[in-house]
Amino acid sequence: MAGTSLNSIVRSRAQGLILADTSQHQISRSVFATLALCETKRLARAHTAAIHSLSIDAVQHRYVLSTGTDTSIQLFDLESTGQINPTRCVLAGSGHTNTVTSVEWYSVDNGMFSTASLDHTVKIWDAHAMTEASQFDLECRVFSQKMSPTGAHALIAAGCESPYIRLCDLRSGAFAQSLLAHESASMAVDWSPVDAYMLASGGTDGRLQLWDIRQAGSHVCDFGNSESNTCAHDGSINGLLFTDDGQRLVSAGLDHCARVWNTASPQTPTVEIQTGAENDKPRTSTTLSTKTVEMALTTATDGTTSTKVLFIPSTSTCEVLVVDVCTGEVITRLDAHFASVTCAAWRPSFGELYTGGADSNVVAWSMREVLDSTQAALRTNAWSDSEPDDNV
Repeated sequence: MAGTSLNSIVRSRAQGLILADTSQHQISRSVFATLALCETKRLARAHTAAIHSLSIDAVQHRYVLSTGTDTSIQLFDLESTGQINPTRCVLAGSGHTNTVTSVEWYSVDNGMFSTASLDHTVKIWDAHAMTEASQFDLECRVFSQKMSPTGAHALIAAGCESPYIRLCDLRSGAFAQSLLAHESASMAVDWSPVDAYMLASGGTDGRLQLWDIRQAGSHVCDFGNSESNTCAHDGSINGLLFTDDGQRLVSAGLDHCARVWNTASPQTPTVEIQTGAENDKPRTSTTLSTKTVEMALTTATDGTTSTKVLFIPSTSTCEVLVVDVCTGEVITRLDAHFASVTCAAWRPSFGELYTGGADSNVVAWSMREVLDSTQAALRTNAWSDSEPDDNV
């Protein structure tokens, strides 16, 4: 049992049998291995078609937004228990007119959020009234959109069915820049969480690039081996995510691989995770109208671990892979959806994961392992740098 394993690890460290770093890592893995369906809450099935995007507000970590093919936008209050029904929503057909591919809270104010859609638009919404505040027309299908988590500027980066990444300025209501990034579509974008002007992009050409938007003439670097003309992925890149220290970038591709890159040495990935075999197919015949995937990462505010844990919706099964970012090892696999999983969102400090899929469900997961006061005290000692390690 995971609890027994955790107790064993903590006691071994307290007795000086293993190193502090080793015990910390083992405890983290043991805790995350207990992730299972949440027993205290269940989100109501509010969508009628595939869900493509989830977003948990960064201010209180209390509200989650969900959206997808049916074009509705649902808002759930995660402080509730039992069956949780949406507290507010944008009804299907009253906002976007085609599949909504992305939803994201404004990082410094949960009174606003943004969405992107295959109807060619990025829309800005008042979260209290659930009404549209403004929109940008990109004149092509939009696959992803991101606002900087730093809050240092008001730019939304949009990846769309065009070689260009469009930067939408919320203050002026106009396009600030267009970055010629890829040979065809720009599928995925993500801002650095520590440098407000650094932006990553991934395209259908398999190229992964890093941009400094203050130098729009050319990008900072390509990820992959430029000497051998090797791209980051063998096929479309459909998901990007920075770690919260900005030092690593995770990319997911339709080549059934996720790769972790060091932004300081982008030639080769530090970790490669197989998310499915080349000939794997989803377990259902459900066809998604968008190919993007949203991964999630634990953060430094969680407190339960210093080990970075990555949640990857599998492109070929109904599973979510729970992966150690440092080693690429799969800690556990989460299986509760009845069709392909498309998105994941981690709720910092609460130990909760939320996933959405083509089955139109939002599923809540939580860690079963809870440290009692004795274990917590032992863990504090186990992680202490003041203890000598020469008795190991």
